[in-house]
Amino acid sequence: MLRVPTALLLHTTPAGQHHDWLVGMPCHGMEPHARLWTARVTPPSGCWRELGCFGLTLLDPHRWAYLDYQGPIGGGRGSVVRVDRGVAVIHLWRVGRVVWDIKLRHFEGLIEATQISGQTWRARVMG
Repeated sequence: MLRVPTALLLHTTPAGQHHDWLVGMPCHGMEPHARLWTARVTPPSGCWRELGCFGLTLLDPHRWAYLDYQGPIGGGRGSVVRVDRGVAVIHLWRVGRVVWDIKLRHFEGLIEATQISGQTWRARVMG
């Protein structure tokens, strides 16, 4: 099973705040030009287990640099601060469905992410 980095960024924009969840993709490995699977998520990682299920909005893959970057984002898109970081062990990676064993500072457990429609996904804590 492949271990990849994962991070949760608090993204503050003129319209408000949300989190951007970044996870390394298996097709890119750890290469410097790699892109990260990225989804917008409202609750912080410390709430995921209690919620059990939460929505995700798939975003365009982000650059690897965002695992470490904190600060302003160009084009009036606000700024980001990393609020959690760790590793994800990929158990399954298919179109429309991913299962990871996540180990962050504020959450540890198995998560299944399933595509509902278009960019709308649902994350379910499985264990």
